[in-house]
Amino acid sequence: MNEQHEQLIADYLAGNLDDAGKTQVEELIANGTIDFMEFRELEKLHEDLGSISAPAPGKEMSSKFYTMLEKEKQSVKEPWLKIAQNQIQQFIAELTMPRLAYGLVLLVIGGFIGSQLNSSDSEIDQLSQQVQDMREMMMVNMLEGASAADRLKAVTISSEMTSVDSEAIHALLFTLNNDPSVNVRVQAIEALKRWGGNERVRQGLVKAIAKQQSPIVIVELADAMLELELRNSAPEFRRLIEERDLDFTVQQKLESSIAALM
Repeated sequence: MNEQHEQLIADYLAGNLDDAGKTQVEELIANGTIDFMEFRELEKLHEDLGSISAPAPGKEMSSKFYTMLEKEKQSVKEPWLKIAQNQIQQFIAELTMPRLAYGLVLLVIGGFIGSQLNSSDSEIDQLSQQVQDMREMMMVNMLEGASAADRLKAVTISSEMTSVDSEAIHALLFTLNNDPSVNVRVQAIEALKRWGGNERVRQGLVKAIAKQQSPIVIVELADAMLELELRNSAPEFRRLIEERDLDFTVQQKLESSIAALM
């Protein structure tokens, strides 16, 4: 809401407008130019302020002042708390481990409410970062779970992140090299390709070649090496061909990949 509309509403609530001014405010609310919920919040604040008497200065006045101040703070923060609630509810819907989700949600809500925010932009930035951090923590924990469905969900979550830290990269590489599910390992490759510009990811993918037994995962890695143009992976694929009894189709795939990488 811009300052002109805020002043217009303030005059409307204070009874300082003539009939034409009142009609203008009502039309702005009706056509959505002034958000009705924001108008109601300001109206409620005006009513709360009007209900406060003006006693002589003392403890009672101080108490009412701080009560009023807290109500005003809450009215300002409420829209961002609603945004936070919507973000968190959407994220919880992705999870299959409610207890872990509950703990992380408490952590995020506590940090969000407890912070002292100075502007709308900083509120949005902080909320976005907290949701990002929550997703990252959730992904790392879910990758360690017993359920293959949870681990697969964790890899999917990672693909929706705008950035990842070293812990998340380590967790994805560990999953690629150790997860018993071929599907999870394949999806881990897809997730890691998203961060292919990261040197640790690039080195980790090359080192992972020698640790794979599944032909499907080996072929997926070959495609990833071509996509990321990791030429130093060619010797690793050559070593697989020489040291293992690979399926003929897989061997052909690796030979063609080596030729393309050289």
